[in-house]
Amino acid sequence: MRKTALVMITILMLMTGISFAVSPLILSMEPSAKAKSERSRHNISSLQRGQFLFEHFERANPWNQAVLIIRDWDGTVYSYLVPMEDNRVLMPDMYWGRTVYDCTDFGPEIEISGRIKASGVIKCHDPDVQAWWRDHWRWSYNGQTIHPPMGNMYSPDHEIQGEYLFINL
Repeated sequence: MRKTALVMITILMLMTGISFAVSPLILSMEPSAKAKSERSRHNISSLQRGQFLFEHFERANPWNQAVLIIRDWDGTVYSYLVPMEDNRVLMPDMYWGRTVYDCTDFGPEIEISGRIKASGVIKCHDPDVQAWWRDHWRWSYNGQTIHPPMGNMYSPDHEIQGEYLFINL
């Protein structure tokens, strides 16, 4: 009986010590106030269901990225980072790692009303895109590829606070 109690007390003390030792590590994983203040911020207050924004990524980065923000018809907000050069989207190979084509008209399919199609896709709308790439460069609004060998769109972690969407990079 005494041996069991001693083992239980030892285990309890060990678990308490481990939790105290690990807590600073876990707490340090939260971004600093400075990092949070430097996040890319995008005003989505006027973004209604079925609309999208295509804006410059506010932080300096080597890819000169833009942010594609979509508010789907169900109210879900999606954000994607897209590499840009001279106001053209650098279209990917199979893994978004290399550029094979520059697209001047990239985004979701649009209805006559100016809103996104309810079951549309994100794609390059340039008329001179080769048929093979046109078939491969299509993604659903949630960023999943329509053609499996092609990679999914890069969706960074984001946070919505009031009328702003913050990209957590």
